[in-house]
Amino acid sequence: MKSLKNSFLFFYCILCAFMLSVSELVYAQDVDSLTYYRNLALRPNNNTDLANTYAFFKQRSDQSIKSKDTLNVIYNLRFIAIIQFELGLLKDSETTAVTALQFIDGLKISNDVVDEHRLGINNHLGRVYTELKDYDSALKYFNKALELQQDPERLNSILNNIGLIYYKQANYQKALEAFTKVHHTNLAINNKVKIARSLNNIGMTMSKLKLNSAIDSLTKALEIRKSIDYEKGIFDSYLKFVEYYRDKGNLNNANRFAIKAYQLSKEQKSIPLEVEALSVLMQLNSNSDVQRYTKLMDSINEANLSVQNNYAAKKYALEKQERIAKENELKLKTVQLDNEKQKGLKLSYLFFGILILISAIFMAFYMRARHKKEKLQGVYDTESRISKKIHDEVANDVFQIMTKIEHENKIETKVIDELQHLYYRTRDISKEHVALKEDYPFGNQLAELIENFQDSQTNIIVKGLSLIDWDSYSEIQRTTIYKVLQELLINMKKHSQASIVALIFQKEKKRLHINYKDNGVGSSLKIGSGLQNTENRIHAIGGTITFDTELNRGFKVIISI
Repeated sequence: MKSLKNSFLFFYCILCAFMLSVSELVYAQDVDSLTYYRNLALRPNNNTDLANTYAFFKQRSDQSIKSKDTLNVIYNLRFIAIIQFELGLLKDSETTAVTALQFIDGLKISNDVVDEHRLGINNHLGRVYTELKDYDSALKYFNKALELQQDPERLNSILNNIGLIYYKQANYQKALEAFTKVHHTNLAINNKVKIARSLNNIGMTMSKLKLNSAIDSLTKALEIRKSIDYEKGIFDSYLKFVEYYRDKGNLNNANRFAIKAYQLSKEQKSIPLEVEALSVLMQLNSNSDVQRYTKLMDSINEANLSVQNNYAAKKYALEKQERIAKENELKLKTVQLDNEKQKGLKLSYLFFGILILISAIFMAFYMRARHKKEKLQGVYDTESRISKKIHDEVANDVFQIMTKIEHENKIETKVIDELQHLYYRTRDISKEHVALKEDYPFGNQLAELIENFQDSQTNIIVKGLSLIDWDSYSEIQRTTIYKVLQELLINMKKHSQASIVALIFQKEKKRLHINYKDNGVGSSLKIGSGLQNTENRIHAIGGTITFDTELNRGFKVIISI
């Protein structure tokens, strides 16, 4: 009991020391959470990931608005816009990005951090308008981003987007110029994925310009992608070959590459890629009804995008006065709070609340454990009193009666035998519940207990008993071990018919393992009152006991304390 109490107090002190430094840990966890959700937003596995990241950044955005932390508001809105874009909510993504630009304009300062946010948001709006097929607006924002960008690799990415816009506008000469610049930069940085992409774009643009070298660029791009096993790129190359051969009027080759793209999408188990490949196959289908259906669906989709684009452009135009008005509206809605003071108070309340909660939980466990041990000790004390009373009163009285009636001629021998049997049973019950001797080594008492059950019919093999430091165990633990082994040996004598019993004591790290095994008749395991008592006793001191027996397979018990 004393050991348990000391252990609890030591752990409690460690817990208090931990809680004193929890503010630093909470800060570190907040940074880790931000890193985790940022990476998840940029590389999601599914829409569930995007929904989770949206909730995270929306909450951070609201908190930043309340605390008037403008830079963090901008940062969070950027990621919300990215998530909305990935979910296909183009209008909402545009609105969020414009709101972020309003906050940037309100800063009225220019530094590396602010410029990076301005660049990223302009580039994002270019992507949004590209998807909405508003190519003029897309070029406008990509060019703004291009003016702000200094890093060659990211500059290349924006220039590639501009090339794609020119390609979609059928301005193939400007597209080729942009893709060629991109390709030269990719060769300089030796990025195979990007080299293949620029070659692919150059090949398709050359094809539209009727240049013979187009097929060489497309083929080289496919070879590079295959060499690095870039399966998404291979899929894209196949579709570019479909477009190339369809423009040439070679529908056989176009179908061949379309089928390759479809097969690859199925291997990748990618539904979006499979849908795209099937759409291409439908466009190549010679059936007039299928072609008509495909054209109608494309027209409907383009019309929906146009309506959405016009609505968004009118509602969220980027005129300066509108941005200022919306910014003032947001300022009126922000709550005037001292953010740092509120944060400190909330953290303090949280820390003390957690400390009190954990303290209460551990105190409850401690009191429960102490109650169980006190209850078990009470059982042992009661057993000892009953044992003494049986021995001192019942057994002695039976013995006196036996002595007295032995001299009576009229008493039958059978009665004397029955009284003698009763005397031995009374004495055995007394022994079973007798208290351990405090001034006698426990190991010796345990050895004597085992020896009492060994006779000509039963050989008991003991291993490791003398190697255990029994003084390191509490009195209640030693008493429990003694009682449980006594119960197992009594059960063996009564039921098992065993000729060999093995008892192995092992100390592994801080755990004591006692393995019991006999070669008796065994049984279908049904834990009766005797074995149930052993289980209850072991569990009361925090140990475990496992029974393993089958008919004619002996009886095994593993005890761990």
